[in-house]
Amino acid sequence: MRRRKSQAEDEQNIKAVIDIGSNAAKLHVAHRQGAHLCHLYDTTEPVLLGKTLESGLMDEEAIRRGVEAVTRLARLAREKGAKPRIVGTMLLRNIRNADEFIRRVWEDTGIGTEVLSEAEEARLVWAGATQGWTGAENVAVFDVGGGSTEFILGTPGPESSIVQSWSAPVGTSHLNEKFFNRDPVRPGAVDSARKHVRKLIAACSFPDAGRPLSVIGLGGGVTALASLKLRLQCFNYTALEGTALTREEVEAQTLLYASSTLAGRMKINGLPAKRAGIVLASSCIVQCALETLGVQAFRVSINGLRHGLLIEMFEKGNDGKSLADSRVTVR
Repeated sequence: MRRRKSQAEDEQNIKAVIDIGSNAAKLHVAHRQGAHLCHLYDTTEPVLLGKTLESGLMDEEAIRRGVEAVTRLARLAREKGAKPRIVGTMLLRNIRNADEFIRRVWEDTGIGTEVLSEAEEARLVWAGATQGWTGAENVAVFDVGGGSTEFILGTPGPESSIVQSWSAPVGTSHLNEKFFNRDPVRPGAVDSARKHVRKLIAACSFPDAGRPLSVIGLGGGVTALASLKLRLQCFNYTALEGTALTREEVEAQTLLYASSTLAGRMKINGLPAKRAGIVLASSCIVQCALETLGVQAFRVSINGLRHGLLIEMFEKGNDGKSLADSRVTVR
């Protein structure tokens, strides 16, 4: 007769991460079977905190909205059998009153929030995106967020190493506020937006010897592009992971979104309605990222920062101390 696992054993085998971003807070719950992570639950709560980046402060409404979203996700994680790690990246690194937000999360959840440095964020994104990669060629990863776009170049595999990483100060929230704040969008807005993005990431150029042969794209907007290509009716991890998108396909989607109202985008078959407000900005950034990297196509991955942190948690334990203190601020 098989012995029933104890609660403590179950908690060791189920772990969860909540990632607080500019557009959304995301929960990922997984358990381990042998050397593999199995996805138990993945969901997103919109927080729409990107506007606070311009002022440098979260107002009371933004704090309330964000804390409530994180609290709901923490409750869900516990229902799934895990006390989550809560992490923040660019938003919480830059907002001047991040301590107030983090204090309120602690009061509501009893869990501290870890603010990752740029270097630590890049390392975890890379670990998640390249897990299982078998090739030895140079690979580039780009991650389109609400407040910034990360670029990472390296060589995956058993001797995985990051050669360079950059954080370009352009994300979907920034682009929406500056260029796509009318519905429908203004004529010429897409061209102006792309010109602006190219300028901001112009410094993110790879050395000639390190040009990537393969590119992996991450982010909620990137996933939305793949979802429309596949005409998915709901989130499907197996279908989305590894989907290939070309520059021509991204260009075609950009034209589709630019010619539609927000209400029209919400009705497009395969496009998640909750991504309708940011997908045009996402597609513009993806186009410029591919131009910068000098490639015609990329592969979509669902496995980013949260997946990378989950890998580390299973390897080192979930005591909240598996990340070096020099790279993480726990407030």
